[in-house]
Amino acid sequence: MFIPVLSLFIFSVSSHALSLKDAWQGARSNMESIKRAEVGVVQREEQKSRAVAGLLPVVNGFATYTRIDPPATKGFNAFTLTKQYSVGVRMVQPLIRGGAFEALQVAKENILLAEFQKDSTDLNLYQLVINAYYNLIVAQNDVKNLERLLSYSKERMAEIRTRTQIGRSRKGELVEAEAQFHTTEAQLQQGVITLGQVEKDFEYLTKLKPETIEPLGPIPVLMGDVDSYLTKLKSRPDILAAQQQIRVSNHQVEISKGGHYPSLDLVGNYYIDRTGILATSQWDAGIVLSVPFFQGGGVQAAVREAVATKRINELTSFETLRSAERQMRVLYQNFSQIQIQLKGLEKALAKSEEAYYLNRKDYQYGLVTNLDVLQSLNSFMQTKRTYDSLYATAHMSYHNLEAATGVLP
Repeated sequence: MFIPVLSLFIFSVSSHALSLKDAWQGARSNMESIKRAEVGVVQREEQKSRAVAGLLPVVNGFATYTRIDPPATKGFNAFTLTKQYSVGVRMVQPLIRGGAFEALQVAKENILLAEFQKDSTDLNLYQLVINAYYNLIVAQNDVKNLERLLSYSKERMAEIRTRTQIGRSRKGELVEAEAQFHTTEAQLQQGVITLGQVEKDFEYLTKLKPETIEPLGPIPVLMGDVDSYLTKLKSRPDILAAQQQIRVSNHQVEISKGGHYPSLDLVGNYYIDRTGILATSQWDAGIVLSVPFFQGGGVQAAVREAVATKRINELTSFETLRSAERQMRVLYQNFSQIQIQLKGLEKALAKSEEAYYLNRKDYQYGLVTNLDVLQSLNSFMQTKRTYDSLYATAHMSYHNLEAATGVLP
């Protein structure tokens, strides 16, 4: 005989019942996606440092050595040394570089974009935790209800066996009760398997052992109509990230256009040692201007590519917002419908429980058959399982609705 007990699962000892917030915090410290997003912010900050470096002077040491073919004219000439060299330090200060300041702006915008993306990753992870947390509650409650059904079935089987022995019940009724018991055993085995799978999913996300889950409280109340939730939606990090991507694209277009502009650099040299007529001169400075005339059409192609990327990001942003609004309306409607269903199920649960106990009593007086009792028991427990599952789903739906507006615990 299969005697299910939840203690067969190995749980760690926890000091308190796990709340949804505990589960989310555990997931944040465990999942690589959060760590990647945090490193992404650091990466964008370093990109900003590189953009700043592009505006600052560059100082390099240099050394040259040149040998030339001796000229046809004889005699010493400072301009025709066959061996020439110089050693010094050179500074190059960019004065005008097309797109350099836009590159700095892009770097700043990318930091903000990375922050939005990190927040969006947080939110996505929270939604996964919500589903894992309440699926665990649903599975735990279902096992408890099946254990209760098994207990009732066992009592029923024992009662019918006793009545059969004294001739007050038929052998067929005992077989019915035994079939009920063994069917419930199989259902409970499946429930325990499902619970084990859900627990593994929960542990994968949170690295927490679900020994005790915080009991469910009353169903939360919606704070406003669907339009108020749609208004909150615009501050959701993934939507802000999509809009921020458009701003980054605008700067990328300007950077690409910068390839058409001239470059102007201030160049200064300090000589430690050099040969030739300028051997006694220790420094020189000058302006270097570079004007692009023809680059094979590469710059214009880069501009068109950046414009196309901007358009893609605009369309992505519109699609993200439309999809989020549709999701919000569905979540709001689902939660409202679940509340209505729960009211009906609550009444059905009370009536089905009452019917079961009345049938048990009537069976003692021969007013109903054993099959009627078993059917009312199954109806009662099935309604109880449905109600408990929907009650947990209502909490899950509410938190998913709140998360859809960007609200974290």
